[in-house]
Amino acid sequence: MLQKTLSDGEVLRKILTLLESSSSGPPQSRFRVYSNAEIKELLKIKDRYLKKLRDNGFLGYSREGDKYWYTQEDVDRFLRRFHFKDFATSDSLPPY
Repeated sequence: MLQKTLSDGEVLRKILTLLESSSSGPPQSRFRVYSNAEIKELLKIKDRYLKKLRDNGFLGYSREGDKYWYTQEDVDRFLRRFHFKDFATSDSLPPY
């Protein structure tokens, strides 16, 4: 009997797919997983800055060999941490 060996990345994707299909609570976007290239495009940042965010603990991640994976929850936590609340006292926008 032949068995297919799955890489860690394939296992992670299969687990996330199962979570998405069985989850009735949180929205499915919570289980979105981004690669390095996808997260750089999403945040509009370069390799070096992404590494700095990871190394200094600002952006959560999972690591599989030399590949890094970021969940939507990691991204949301990062954005919430550096979010500034609005403080305008008027509902009128300034002139353009």
